[in-house]
Amino acid sequence: MLMFALLLGSVVCDVAGQVCFKLGVSDDRPPTRRGVAGFVLGLVRSPWIATGVVVYALEFVFWFGALSVAPLSIAIPFAALSYCGVVIASRLILHEHISARRWAATTVVAAGVAVVCWPTA
Repeated sequence: MLMFALLLGSVVCDVAGQVCFKLGVSDDRPPTRRGVAGFVLGLVRSPWIATGVVVYALEFVFWFGALSVAPLSIAIPFAALSYCGVVIASRLILHEHISARRWAATTVVAAGVAVVCWPTA
């Protein structure tokens, strides 16, 4: 149970971090400078980017904890649920259009993770 809680915490943090990063780079504030320097300065000043970095630091704690108790052959496939979570978060939080094909592929990934990670008797 601890193993799956740590893995799930890692996945949730991964998804949350990616959403924060997307919100950070999609900020509508006009850049104070142009070019690469302006882009980097915008990243450094974005509260969404800072939040994403903090969430990713927490994700590392969950991930290392999970690796300490889970076989790698379970942990890595379970991490693929991040892809599913990002699709769901993209729809619900970012209001992105998700095609039927992408929903189907997300379902296949989730089913694959279930097959690989389902405890055997």
